[in-house]
Amino acid sequence: MNIGILEKELNEIDESIKKLRLREKEVIKSSNSVVVKKGNGVYQYYYRDGLGNLTYIPSRNNNYAKELVQRDYYNKLMDKLQEQKSILEKFIKRYEENPIDAVYEKFCKGRQILIEPLRPIEQEFVNQWLDEHPGNQNPFEKRGTYLTNRGEYVRSKSEKILADLFYQMGIPYQYEASYVLYNGKICYPDFILLNKRDRKIFYWEHFGLASDKDYAETNLEKLLKYEKSELVLGDNLIVSFESNGISFDVKLIEEKIKTYLL
Repeated sequence: MNIGILEKELNEIDESIKKLRLREKEVIKSSNSVVVKKGNGVYQYYYRDGLGNLTYIPSRNNNYAKELVQRDYYNKLMDKLQEQKSILEKFIKRYEENPIDAVYEKFCKGRQILIEPLRPIEQEFVNQWLDEHPGNQNPFEKRGTYLTNRGEYVRSKSEKILADLFYQMGIPYQYEASYVLYNGKICYPDFILLNKRDRKIFYWEHFGLASDKDYAETNLEKLLKYEKSELVLGDNLIVSFESNGISFDVKLIEEKIKTYLL
């Protein structure tokens, strides 16, 4: 469960409630309700007053029926949004991100050594994953010149920003780990990353010269090879872009990290 997605949905609900409250100020203030009947394939509208009396609304006054129904829609929508908000707030408050590890870690060390966990504890799993996916495998002789906060060199300023964001947000990653393509050739995607919650592997490619025609064509071909090799955009492959006219969007990168990796 990605709690960040739920928090984003909660924010969207709050925004919808604010918008709805503004619109509610414009709706008709009346205790009358609409009754809809259908005769000869035509809808007919009536309003019922507080005494239960039913009065026909002629078609020329259909705006009155529309205002009453719009008011009812807003009322029901507000009830539903408030209900969903309450459910999400309670769930987020009580939700435990990693219950399997949490139960194990509540035991004292003396008991932990006697337990065989249901699955490897998170940090053990991460360490094993890092060992199984070593970074800096690209044999290209030119060494990167940008030092990341984790202490490795990368080839561009944007790659440093990405690496530092991963490190800051606690995303296990390796730089330029090897990957075998469908045709047996080896490539070196910019980053391989681990979603600790789902224990799913992602690859991240950054395209820094998207406005250059030759560069763009080369990397479109790369994406096609990736797809043939089970690296699918939107599934386990994440990409980011910049060009001469489009700057590196850190906020968008952070949103992608939250969506796929947290």
